[in-house]
Amino acid sequence: MMLCPAMLLLALLASPAAAAVNTSTPCAPASCVNHTAPLNTSAPCTPASCGNLTVPARNTSNPCAPALCGNISISYPFWLAGTHQPECGYKAFQVACDNGNLSLVNSFLTYQIMDIFYPNNSFRVINVAPMLSNSTCAFDTLFNVSSDLGLSPFKISTKNQELFFLFDCDLRESQTPRPAWTRVPCRPTLYENDNSSVFALLGKEYTSGGIGRPPPMNCNESMIPVLGYEEGATGADYQRLIKGGFLLEYTDPGACNPCMETGGQCRVNVSDDSFMCYCADGDDDGFICDYGEYLYAPYDYY
Repeated sequence: MMLCPAMLLLALLASPAAAAVNTSTPCAPASCVNHTAPLNTSAPCTPASCGNLTVPARNTSNPCAPALCGNISISYPFWLAGTHQPECGYKAFQVACDNGNLSLVNSFLTYQIMDIFYPNNSFRVINVAPMLSNSTCAFDTLFNVSSDLGLSPFKISTKNQELFFLFDCDLRESQTPRPAWTRVPCRPTLYENDNSSVFALLGKEYTSGGIGRPPPMNCNESMIPVLGYEEGATGADYQRLIKGGFLLEYTDPGACNPCMETGGQCRVNVSDDSFMCYCADGDDDGFICDYGEYLYAPYDYY
């Protein structure tokens, strides 16, 4: 008996074999539309995705989880470009990782981060600039640290010492360099025709605002902070002191500890670079998550 086209179509639709999913070949784009997730019409679904098109939810439990660069852990208030989203930290705290070397992104000079001490709100950096060579001293590029950091949230710690470089000194014939001065085998690049000697002198603790005393014997001077943790270090150790870096401190403008202690995660509002506390219920309007706990908390919350 000949079946008309309409009857043949009805017979095929009623066939259980026709209704079964053929898992040996990928479903066509048109057949993927009847699933939980919306269809991405820009490309056909893949064999693995045709059987279950429900897109997994994004992991929002801790999108700002600590990341590693070398052996340094990066977390709030720092955030790693290419790994974290901007809401994970403040703009000034953006860092980049290059072959295991961590550095600040938004600074004029390049500072390589050697350690981060989160409990102390401090980190140790090296000013990545040309070191003192045997021919020239690049004072103009090496020693403008305090000016470069003037508008940043970082301040040079008073735990550092002041390493002075004295040049263009007015040394009369009757005067000789002081015993604490160490002659540096270079000449200032700022003074191309200056053949006068350059001396290094390790001073006392860093003074907020820069140089804490006038230069001796009518010398011009440049100063760089160094973490002079070596017992008995002098100006003669200038190369090693510079390579050891110096300590920067910061103050968290937010309230990260109360936020975390009430179950929240510390975030930053990227529109105005202000602190916000992200809570499990999606609320990010306050500084803490559990106000009941906050009201009856110890006074160190305040």
